[in-house]
Amino acid sequence: MIRKLAFKSYPEPIMVRYLRHTPAIVLASASFLLTACQDSSSPAELPTRQSEVEVADIAWFEGTVEQAFAEAQTQQRPVYLYWGAVWCPPCQEIKNTVFKSKQFIAQTEQFIPVYLDGDTQQAQTWGETFGVKGYPTMIVFNPAGDEITRIPGGIDIDRYNRVLALSLDHMRPTAMLVELALNDPNQLQASDYQQLAYYSWGQDHKALPEGSSPELFHQLAARVRDADPEASARLYLQGLVLQSESSLLESSTQDDGTQAGPEQLHQILETPELVLACWDYLAYWPEEIDRVLNLEGDARSALHSNWQDAVLSAMHHPTLSVAEQLGGWFPYLTFYLEDDEDGEKALPETVIEAIRTDAKSADDQTRNTHARQSVVNMIRYLYSSAKLNDDARQLLLAELERSASPYYFMSSLASLSESEGKTEEALKWRRMAYEASTGTATRFQWGVNYVRALIRLQPDDHASITTTSVALFEELGNGGEEVFLGRNFRYLSGLNEQLRTWEVEQGAPMGQALLHAFDARLESLCAQQEPASIGDDHCSQLLTERVGDS
Repeated sequence: MIRKLAFKSYPEPIMVRYLRHTPAIVLASASFLLTACQDSSSPAELPTRQSEVEVADIAWFEGTVEQAFAEAQTQQRPVYLYWGAVWCPPCQEIKNTVFKSKQFIAQTEQFIPVYLDGDTQQAQTWGETFGVKGYPTMIVFNPAGDEITRIPGGIDIDRYNRVLALSLDHMRPTAMLVELALNDPNQLQASDYQQLAYYSWGQDHKALPEGSSPELFHQLAARVRDADPEASARLYLQGLVLQSESSLLESSTQDDGTQAGPEQLHQILETPELVLACWDYLAYWPEEIDRVLNLEGDARSALHSNWQDAVLSAMHHPTLSVAEQLGGWFPYLTFYLEDDEDGEKALPETVIEAIRTDAKSADDQTRNTHARQSVVNMIRYLYSSAKLNDDARQLLLAELERSASPYYFMSSLASLSESEGKTEEALKWRRMAYEASTGTATRFQWGVNYVRALIRLQPDDHASITTTSVALFEELGNGGEEVFLGRNFRYLSGLNEQLRTWEVEQGAPMGQALLHAFDARLESLCAQQEPASIGDDHCSQLLTERVGDS
């Protein structure tokens, strides 16, 4: 999914250099294809994406997940599991790029493809079983049902298909590769580094043993820096991302000669092929990576300038999808608006014009309703990041009439209104989004988001908060069979915590009775869980939190 950017101010001299180095973008030329560079580093000389063709639908397995794994064992074929949702923009990105590619269609002959929508029966149970965190998750299993790898979104079609083919050819579980990397890295094969470099680390909270240091990725990157620059680059950047997420930044690295510095990042930015290979990291993680490197003065300014130029120069390369191309603006916006705490810093008019031109081009060329879910979401985020709220609102309102999942964009309108301090409007859109949503898990998630907004923006509306909270349990049907599993449980757990805090903040004695109906329903559902099951364990956690706060 697109990550939220935090903006700070950017030194004006760097902006001047940016204007000088990238005139095609700044002057907002009609094509924005950046074909002016003709030297050896020109994006025009990079491999082009395989043309998309009209293909028949993938022959997804017709049957349950259990039946798919049984069939895989019988036929001795791997399983490819896709877990997503119709409203999810990254899911639609995968479905309208990778799943339509001729190469992917051909590869489906080698495995049993399983399509699991998050709103179908038992979907959250399987999500819990596989330890998935979000949509989309794409996992390859061997015929015996052992997990081999998880392939990330955000990479171009050719690389996605190449990584998939590699996992099918070698069938070496990523868990085993991590074990080798930690204890016996000399046993890693050349293909293993590619698999580790293209693993969806963000979608697997159990991928690394507890306490693993991000330095592991820097060490792996150093081992193949000459032999496989692409794998090395991605491993290096993944290490920096993990470092940024660590609460122990200082202790998470070791001064053993492999501690990451900015040199490899500069090399990546100076190599167009590596910029494209690392697009997901470079476009969406600039703030975090920049913070970890902790550069100052001219060194930091030089990195920012190189980062801007490299990504903006490559953003219209044909290997990138329409949505991914728009991501090329985010490093520039992140660095230019750095430290803009009062929100007063304005973008240059030439940049605003260029952003609007790119956004309109992306909007105009995307006609498929489902493909628009991804592209419009990216345009909306780009507008918001550039402080073009009116443009974002106009886009979203128009899309409500076209989208197959308009409730998703109603939520975006709610977020936009809330950011502008329009409380009533924000709550109106949250309520409308909840009411318009479809699918069991989706309605539960949208309902939780509505209650959270009420707690945040209208905490004195006790009736709406308590009534809606209790009604949420009914959204899941089946007596709440999956309420304590997968995404459902994660959303319920977060809501439970917020409700406890809200109840206390409302004060005694009234506060002590506010959640009586919610607690009664929670206890009733807990009593229906199979003893010693995951649902029973999760239920106990919620009850313990309740007791602890009472």
